[in-house]
Amino acid sequence: MLLLLVLATAGLVWSSVSLYRAGIYNQKLEAGEPQSGKSARELFADAWLLAEQGQTEQALELYVEAAAKGDDKLRKAAYFNSGNLYLAQSVDILESEGYVSWDKVGPLMSLCKENYSKALLIDPEWIEAKYNLELALRLSPSFAGVKTPNRYNEDDDEVKEDEKRPDGWPSIPGFPRGMP
Repeated sequence: MLLLLVLATAGLVWSSVSLYRAGIYNQKLEAGEPQSGKSARELFADAWLLAEQGQTEQALELYVEAAAKGDDKLRKAAYFNSGNLYLAQSVDILESEGYVSWDKVGPLMSLCKENYSKALLIDPEWIEAKYNLELALRLSPSFAGVKTPNRYNEDDDEVKEDEKRPDGWPSIPGFPRGMP
């Protein structure tokens, strides 16, 4: 009986200390101060806060750390949020600079699609990740493994007529909007 009482007291003290530390962490987080926490949940919360503050690069780094340390539920959320950040960056660049900036946007869209795919590997039925992956594929179709014809005739430097069609973002009619 005494052993049970000691174990219950130790468990209560440990829970109280954990709850107190979480309360302090949450207060600092509400004040807008990322704490660079040690656990995967703290890293995720800090990444979310940094993303809200517009510090995208630091947020993406923390999402990677959180995904490496977290369980499946946290990993899929970290991948999803990373994909959202890459997608938002891509759309912002295209809206501000136009199609000329496609060289900047291409790698971001690839990272976006990769993160959504990783989230769907963990939870294949996640409808939000499916929707955002479909949106990213619509904005930047994947041409991996597709053989494209030569851009120029071998006889002269004129571009073939059927190759003048744009592909990727410019080929989509209208401007797709909306993410969940």
